[in-house]
Amino acid sequence: MWRRDASGVFLEGHDTMTKILALKAKGIQVDYVAGNHDYHVLDLVNPGYPIKFSKELTLNDGPVTYRLVHGYEFDPEQKIPFMAFLCRVMSDTGGSLENHVWTDFNSLNNIFSKIEPSFVKTDLAAAAERLHKRPEDRLKDSIGHVNSTACKQAKPGEVLVFGHTHVPFINKAENVVNTGSWVKDSNPSDTYVELSNGKPRLFVCGPQKREITERVDW
Repeated sequence: MWRRDASGVFLEGHDTMTKILALKAKGIQVDYVAGNHDYHVLDLVNPGYPIKFSKELTLNDGPVTYRLVHGYEFDPEQKIPFMAFLCRVMSDTGGSLENHVWTDFNSLNNIFSKIEPSFVKTDLAAAAERLHKRPEDRLKDSIGHVNSTACKQAKPGEVLVFGHTHVPFINKAENVVNTGSWVKDSNPSDTYVELSNGKPRLFVCGPQKREITERVDW
């Protein structure tokens, strides 16, 4: 959805949206936690929409709280004004134009100097180039920082759920879980999390779902 027409993306995902809305019809609450590539959906606030869009979702399960965020919050390269600007170029043609902006330092400098001067003081061209890479490549050197930052953010009595890096895991304390990714060239791909009785469980989706039981330390 980054630098794309949001309406067009939802139309392309019609089959998926139909399945999600079928859950809604059965009385299941559906929430959408926005990330860095679809930050602009937070502007969709009409109470008549069948899906609620939010930056963060909190669910209570007895004494345990589940806090769900996208995870860009733990990535120092993700600047909200930067994400918001790119996401709000909400047309395919505008998005195509912005693809060229990646390589145009002067345009980036002029645009972002008006948005967040402190960000321009960094190496903007290099930051733009890194953000243009696939997350699996861009985050190779910083994934440890993102994961360790997330683990430090978990509060007592809370299970923190995030994604962003496309690499699924549950930490040894079982209070932080990364949902992974449905990008086909991720390994493993098609992962999801079940939350029950204060514990996260990580699975690979398929005809016979497979649980990932390994726990890691960050």
